Amino acid sequence: MSIFAVAFTIVAALLAIVLPWAGVMAYYLFAVMQMQYLWPLEFGEGRVSLIITGATMIGLAGASALKLVDWRVLLTPYSFMMILLVVWVNLSTEFSSFVTFIDPDTTDEINVISRNEILETFNKIIFFFFIACVLINTRRKLEGCIYLLAFIVLFYSAWANKVYLTGEFWRFGDNGRLGGPLGSVYIDENYLAMLFVLATPVLYYIGVSQKNFFLRYGIWFTIPLTWHALFLTGSRGGLLSLAVVCVYLFFRSFSKIASIAMIAGLVLAVIFQSGHLLTRFDATMDAQEQLEQLDTEEKLDPRLISWGVALQIMQKYPMFGVGVGNFFNAFPEFSNTQPHVAHNTFFQFSANCGVLAGLIYLWFFVIRLPTLRGSAKIHGRDDFPRGFSRDYLDDLINALYLGFFMVAIFLDLMIYEMLYFLIMLGFVKYTLDRTTAPKQRGLVDSIYRYGQDNQRKNDESPEEPEDNEPEPTGGRALARRSRSIG
Repeated sequence: MSIFAVAFTIVAALLAIVLPWAGVMAYYLFAVMQMQYLWPLEFGEGRVSLIITGATMIGLAGASALKLVDWRVLLTPYSFMMILLVVWVNLSTEFSSFVTFIDPDTTDEINVISRNEILETFNKIIFFFFIACVLINTRRKLEGCIYLLAFIVLFYSAWANKVYLTGEFWRFGDNGRLGGPLGSVYIDENYLAMLFVLATPVLYYIGVSQKNFFLRYGIWFTIPLTWHALFLTGSRGGLLSLAVVCVYLFFRSFSKIASIAMIAGLVLAVIFQSGHLLTRFDATMDAQEQLEQLDTEEKLDPRLISWGVALQIMQKYPMFGVGVGNFFNAFPEFSNTQPHVAHNTFFQFSANCGVLAGLIYLWFFVIRLPTLRGSAKIHGRDDFPRGFSRDYLDDLINALYLGFFMVAIFLDLMIYEMLYFLIMLGFVKYTLDRTTAPKQRGLVDSIYRYGQDNQRKNDESPEEPEDNEPEPTGGRALARRSRSIG
């Protein structure tokens, strides 16, 4: 590891011990951003994620000992459903009635993560998910996570455009499509496109929340940069998802002028900047017409075959599916074509782990539907930022969920860290809307003993009478107490 990587790890670990919520931010920065693949020479084989997780656990233990953590926030439907999902996924590996099938002729060509790797990664992700849900317990910290996501998507947008403008496209591009850093999850163009789909809603609503006119429009003018980055990936699913998200923003906008400008700008950008992507659409349609004239089971898009296989698996193995990571191995039992992965997150959960797992995955999106009709009050009040009639965070999270769900129709995202990061945002917002606002504390008050001592001092100090009036006695005192109780 280089000095930069060591310094990042040490600072993140120390912050995680003193301010555990900062450890959550550092963990997701490292995990979602895939820093070890952006700078492989600097980070090498260092266990940065493990170190940050351990330090955050130490910080969480210290905060719990000092009674600065309210574990009751886990007593919500989000937690219960997530626990049920974890239990069901793990049970599917032991109780699935499917007998693993491996074709010896294609074993060497299989480039699929093993069952044990998937299960281990899934359990680690969910473990930290619960840590994050406990520690991100204020609106300010929730907004900090959203700004963290904005930083990540802007970084990758700048990175993609830099690669394009400096002629480095050949290093990361394949067949005219841009992929992410080698070894990272974003090496797949469609996974990289996911970041750029999420960029539009997070940047739009962060701009909405800004009081300063120039800052607001300065943030909004970075959105076309993310569109161009999306076009470079050549992801048709990504473009479709972006269009759906922009339509949502149009109807849930806090600025009609900005929303109309966004729709018009996207149309112009597609026309003048997405030449290769539109060519892929045309080539797909032409090739599909040729295949329809042939009597063959093969389809142009392997996703259609995979979805059909997934439906058959769900019918035959509805309880526990075929087991985590066995979709590829089960494929030959249901189709004579080249085996593929599920190409759909709902089908990935349902076919591998049972229909219940797939329904739980859908539940995390469905629970957000009530916020489409309105917006919960912030801690019992309705003083939303900038005087809005609803909370912009609800619309932001809903837009992120919508964009992710649309892309997830075409991709396997069961062990994609972004999915659980977004669920965590929804969990925290759900919890904050149903709890009483805590007393205001400064940033430094998050440090354990200092914050606890200050809070105890404030709680124990009696309130002084206003205007230095003497404490009333007799009938006046009784009347004042009655008013205070009422």
